Amino acid sequence: MHCWKVINIKREYRLPRLILYMVIIFILVFSFSFILVGFKRPLSYDVQYFPLFVLVFFLFYPLHKLIHYYSLFSYQKSAKLKWRFEFHLFPIVNIRIKKMIPKNRYMFILIAPFIFLNALLILLAFLFPYYSHYACILLGYHCSICLIDILYFKHLIKAPKNAVIEETPKGYEILVPPTFPNA
Repeated sequence: MHCWKVINIKREYRLPRLILYMVIIFILVFSFSFILVGFKRPLSYDVQYFPLFVLVFFLFYPLHKLIHYYSLFSYQKSAKLKWRFEFHLFPIVNIRIKKMIPKNRYMFILIAPFIFLNALLILLAFLFPYYSHYACILLGYHCSICLIDILYFKHLIKAPKNAVIEETPKGYEILVPPTFPNA
């Protein structure tokens, strides 16, 4: 196997730009989802479950990472979970996979939380219109969390079909088998 490309989103975009993109995505997704969900609905919203909302808000990132972890399926034994704090305040969960994973499986692992949690939040917003503002806030928050996954996903789409992904300290390496010309 030889390296086709090394991807490191944090090095490529830098943290301040990523945070800015995340804030923009949060505002856009919340605004549009709130308008679309609230269209022709009552204008009164219930704030009865605000403490529960705050708890869910803080548990959403670990839930996102757990979906990544459980979507690994047979690769879970080679995965290592590590907690650290960014800026001594924000808990960050890193999942380190020690095996090489096929490109399609890795793309599924990256996009699984985006699909499952966002579908759940959209469904909740329509089923419970008086609490749809909570679902729209969580939807915007989750889409901003998914930004890095989506950027990696975008890079992997362009990778060759038979590629495998390996995590290294430099970033994600896209490895492809060597091709030998027929003589």
